Amino acid sequence: MRRLWYYIRVALFGHLLNPLWLPRLDRRRVRGRAYRRAGMDYLRPYAAAVRDVAEDKPDHAEPRRIFTLWLQGEEQAPPLVRACLDRIRRLAGAELVVLDERSLFDWIDLPEDMVRKWKEGKMKAAHFADICRVELLYRHGGLWMDATCFLDAPIPEWLWEADFFVYQGGDTLRGSYGGIQNCFIRGAKDAYLLKVWRAIIRAYWTAEDSALDYFVHQLLFSVAVEANPRAAELYAEMPALVQDPTHVLWFAYADKPYDEALLHEICAQAVFQKFDYKSPYAKAPVPGSFADHLISPYR
Repeated sequence: MRRLWYYIRVALFGHLLNPLWLPRLDRRRVRGRAYRRAGMDYLRPYAAAVRDVAEDKPDHAEPRRIFTLWLQGEEQAPPLVRACLDRIRRLAGAELVVLDERSLFDWIDLPEDMVRKWKEGKMKAAHFADICRVELLYRHGGLWMDATCFLDAPIPEWLWEADFFVYQGGDTLRGSYGGIQNCFIRGAKDAYLLKVWRAIIRAYWTAEDSALDYFVHQLLFSVAVEANPRAAELYAEMPALVQDPTHVLWFAYADKPYDEALLHEICAQAVFQKFDYKSPYAKAPVPGSFADHLISPYR
């Protein structure tokens, strides 16, 4: 019944009562608020898992390491992904660890029930990867980057010095109602915000057999910060950078004529740029475009 009420609220306030005469972005904001309110209300019972989490001192002694995951193996990755991984290796100034379905479990252990739900198809691969990134950083420390994150410069020193960092969601991009972006995460080993996020994720997947929403883990982070005063304090101390500048290069310029100066100008606005390997420009780039220039060496 709780799920049914969630879906009713989303359908009613996010769609049926979302005025058609509003501009597209305003309708997206209305829809996002409806998804967030309904999702947060549904997920708040899991806040009990994080109210009394003990705090450990974050360990910054870990190697400067970047984790990413391509379940099928890097050799099976599409050209866009291989281009992004190559840029990380050449520019990041840190070791890149590309994990797959087999090597992943050399680095982490997960509850058997959680792994079973993924293998049975109850949990989507994207949500399984969400769980793995938090687990990897909590256990080992470092930086998580999706395999579709593009670098144009080394990782800034301030990020390595931070206990925890994520870009904030803002209110313009699709899915920004999740509150944070999780394709790029800095976390020191034993960082408290990773610990409470991990705890509420495990509580959710112990009780649930499927994801409430595509951005359920981002919403769970918001619930955890809302419920835990120390987590809220640490999150408030984090630099408040919105994710919008990380989506400019690919989503606004992928099909535009390549311009190296413009490339560097756009990339200077954020630590990385998020790409989309499923988009038409990744599969069939426009000749001479940004996508074509960046992908062609790997096709």
